[in-house]
Amino acid sequence: MIMYKLFQSKTIQNNYSHFIEDCYFAQDKFNSIFESSDSTWNYHRYNVFSLTSTNMLFYKLFKELKYHIRSYIGDDRPLWIQSWLNFHSPEQILKKHGHDWPYHGYISIDPKDTTTVFEQFEIQNIPGQIYMGPGGEGYNHYVRIDKPYEGKRITIGFDVEDRKNTSSSNLGLIPLI
Repeated sequence: MIMYKLFQSKTIQNNYSHFIEDCYFAQDKFNSIFESSDSTWNYHRYNVFSLTSTNMLFYKLFKELKYHIRSYIGDDRPLWIQSWLNFHSPEQILKKHGHDWPYHGYISIDPKDTTTVFEQFEIQNIPGQIYMGPGGEGYNHYVRIDKPYEGKRITIGFDVEDRKNTSSSNLGLIPLI
């Protein structure tokens, strides 16, 4: 049984080129704050929505994402979200990996011509698409390049936690109020 859902972001659709510019700005800001330029594998050190605080497009996207997450989960229990910027050239594309969280998702900003391949299904990535599904076992995935591209493939990854009172050194988790 497939238990994922796809949403389409009106905020990204209506502001596509601005989002790409803002993601480049966010990546530059990340690089100036952290010694590493790998915003993906340093996901636990920041939250992309904190990194882009006061940016109105990211504010609107956060509100939209919160709505979609709540719609997917179906209730108002306490939740926390970590989110990070994936900013990849073709040789940096994501290999097979998993997310050991109750829920996982990603937002395609400029996904190029790629497909996210899960163990049981595939998602053809399009700008503005939000994927939301379970995390953990059975949902490992990787990104397949369907057509060679230049530049950066830009997505925002996120995980959602619903387990209360767990101790973590993850600085990226923030409440989803």
